[in-house]
Amino acid sequence: MSAETLTDAFLIHSDLKLVYANPPFCTLVGAESPAQLVGTPLADLVTSEYRRPLREQVARIEREAAPTLGLTVEFQTSTDQPQRAIVVSSLVEWDGTERVQTSVFPIAGADDDVRRSLYDQTMDEAPVGITIADPNREDNPLIYINDAFCELTGYSRDEVLGQNCRFLQGENTREESVAKMRAAIDDEVPTTVELRNYRKDGSMFWNRVTITPILDDAGTVTHWLGYQQDITVEKRYEQDLSLFKEQAEGSDKAIVITDTEGRIQYVNPAFEAMTGYTAAEARGRNISLVKSGQQDETFYAELWEQITAGEIWEAELTNQTKHGELFEVSQKIIPVTDQHGDITNFVAIEQDITEKVLTTQTLDVLNRVMRHNLRNALNAIDGHAELLEDRDLDPDARQASVAAIREQAASMQKIAEKTAEIRSIWNPTEAHEVWDRLDLEAVVETYQRRYPDAEITCSVANEGEIQVRNAKLLKKAIGEAVTNAIEHAGRSPPVVTVTTQRESDADQLRIRVADNGPGIPAVERQAIESGAETPLGHSLGIDLWLMEWITTTLGGELTITDNEPRGSVVTFQLPVGGSRNE
Repeated sequence: MSAETLTDAFLIHSDLKLVYANPPFCTLVGAESPAQLVGTPLADLVTSEYRRPLREQVARIEREAAPTLGLTVEFQTSTDQPQRAIVVSSLVEWDGTERVQTSVFPIAGADDDVRRSLYDQTMDEAPVGITIADPNREDNPLIYINDAFCELTGYSRDEVLGQNCRFLQGENTREESVAKMRAAIDDEVPTTVELRNYRKDGSMFWNRVTITPILDDAGTVTHWLGYQQDITVEKRYEQDLSLFKEQAEGSDKAIVITDTEGRIQYVNPAFEAMTGYTAAEARGRNISLVKSGQQDETFYAELWEQITAGEIWEAELTNQTKHGELFEVSQKIIPVTDQHGDITNFVAIEQDITEKVLTTQTLDVLNRVMRHNLRNALNAIDGHAELLEDRDLDPDARQASVAAIREQAASMQKIAEKTAEIRSIWNPTEAHEVWDRLDLEAVVETYQRRYPDAEITCSVANEGEIQVRNAKLLKKAIGEAVTNAIEHAGRSPPVVTVTTQRESDADQLRIRVADNGPGIPAVERQAIESGAETPLGHSLGIDLWLMEWITTTLGGELTITDNEPRGSVVTFQLPVGGSRNE
């Protein structure tokens, strides 16, 4: 809003100090120029008996207790005679800042002069419908309407003036809202209602109506000020949002609504179940609360650039729950715009695809195993079987062929066992969500007994009891790491060290299994890190994948690094529960 858009006497103020006064108001109070009044306390411009009610009125407007309020006051002038006037205050945006605007309607002495002043000093530039009704006449008729009211309702002034405002009501106008206005008039108090009204052409619109009494210095209601705003678009938005939320409540996909800064305004129950955050915990926080750190800043910069340009963004990424568990999601972010095309919100729709990702990897790996390992084993068995059919085969060669067949059979048996272990990861009866105690030292003792020739040590930090999700399944992964380290050591004695490290600022545990073997081939490490299957040379690959799948299932992350001076370090990073030692 600018000074040029209004011609009536009005002023703009903040904290009861004038920011601007237009020339008609300056003339009213005898000021030489608007600049002379800037910074003047508003209360100083009225006579002493009206200062307190004026302060109270403005305070109610500033704390948004009412959208608009009217009051009869007396302004001090350059003459000895104060000027009585009706002042109407409401919040406006002035030079990009929220201020209070007070419009001034001078009042003459006689009733006819009052009416003429009300007609002549209009607020036709106001963006909302404004009416003034006279309670001293039968049926409280309208004696003033502005142009915005005519535009809102489709009625001309001649059709409206002298009537009670109830002509806007229709068949779907709720009696409760009308009764609330009647009670406010009887009690001579302001009120705001939202009701269905009807234009002259019969079309329905939602009307937010505020009525407030205008009092004289004796406290008598002289007029009723009506403030009417078309909120049809807002109501439709509320209805659409209500329908959206109703559908979102039953969706199995996580749905999040944020403002344009990424602050969460709504989450559905699926989001709560997926992330562990309740709606109350998430609301008001930035959507980054589920970031896992698995994507770099460039990823998020590109995301933000795309959605703030009004484009839909889709990708698969890794998020993190309240408890630190990692999970894979397919995410779509949709910008929401208003009628002007400006972005008002973002809606994010997420589907947990962790199981889908793991299933795809499992099928790829098993396909490779079946094609490569089983084919090689069967070819070897078939070849040695042909040798055994030769009756002239010497005993040593026969014994070697039998041993080779048994070795290949054992290899096939191992593949079958691994397949059963993989199946146990996906078995819905497995209690993946149950947190229980992990006794890592007992796990290591099991393998010390199984491999007495190996040097297996365990160092557990004294940080209290360790609780993890499904300790039984995690023990399988740790066991795979220890077994592989020993069986592929390539030197005697195999040395394996198992250690733990608890993150000081998060409920995260690192379990490190270090060995002195030849190291895990780069091609296999790359496959695990990228999450994509590549041709692997031997069965160690399926063991690595088994560790990866278990860790991912439990919401953790598996990493493989070099050990110094020789060997590999397999690290399981997992969310943990339980208490630490005080």
